[in-house]
Amino acid sequence: MKKVTALMLMVSVFTCNTSEAVTVIYDSGNTYSIAPYVPGRVDSEVVRVAPEPKSSIFHLPIETPAMRPGRVTLTPSSLRYLQQPLFLVGSDPASQAWLIEKKQSLIEISAVGLLIEAKDMSDVETMLSIAGELRLVPASAQGFSEELGLTYYPILLSKDGWEQ
Repeated sequence: MKKVTALMLMVSVFTCNTSEAVTVIYDSGNTYSIAPYVPGRVDSEVVRVAPEPKSSIFHLPIETPAMRPGRVTLTPSSLRYLQQPLFLVGSDPASQAWLIEKKQSLIEISAVGLLIEAKDMSDVETMLSIAGELRLVPASAQGFSEELGLTYYPILLSKDGWEQ
C-alpha cells in the first residue's frame, strides 16, 4: 500500500503544470534575488520590476476601540499558544513611561510589541525611538481584546497570563 501511495504522489508531482504564473500575495520590497542559489539560471529569464514608491504599511490613526490606558491586574491564565511574550502599548504618556521602565526586562525575555493606539506618524516615531531595539509593530489589537477580554493597556501577555 505504501508503494502505491508513493507512486501516486510521484505521478501527481510530475504531472503538475509548472508553467503557471506566480501569484505574489505580499511583497515588502525587502527581498533578495534567488539567482545566486539557483545554478544555471540565465539572466534573460529574470523579470525586472520597477520598485514602487515606499508607502506606509499601516494606516493612521491606529485604534483599538475596546482598549484604553489603565491599570491591569495580574491574571494567571494559560496562553500556551503564545510563542513569545507580547506587549501592547499606546502612544499615551502612561504607555511611554511603562515602556521606558520595562524596556530592559522586555529585551531579556525577547518580547514583541504592538503599538495599538497612535494618532499620527509623530506618535509612531516617538514610540519606536523609545522601543529602541525592541520590535514594535503598529497595529490594532481589537482581535486580542475581544478574544481575551482585555480592556486596559499597557499590558504584557505571556504563556503564564498577563500583567502590567
